[in-house]
Amino acid sequence: MDQEGMQMWYKLVIGAVAGLIAGHWVAPGYAAWVLLGMILGALTDVVIKSFFKSKQQTE
Repeated sequence: MDQEGMQMWYKLVIGAVAGLIAGHWVAPGYAAWVLLGMILGALTDVVIKSFFKSKQQTE
């Protein structure tokens, strides 16, 4: 797997861990927060990639 693919997985794992931490204290619980964290991790990856792609096109 290339470096770019591994970075996506890191963001997903970080999002899942953040969801586990949030789910410990905040309702609706672990599963919902882990799912939300993973979705936010994936969206972060997409936004960062599109930002750097548009930045490279303008240079």
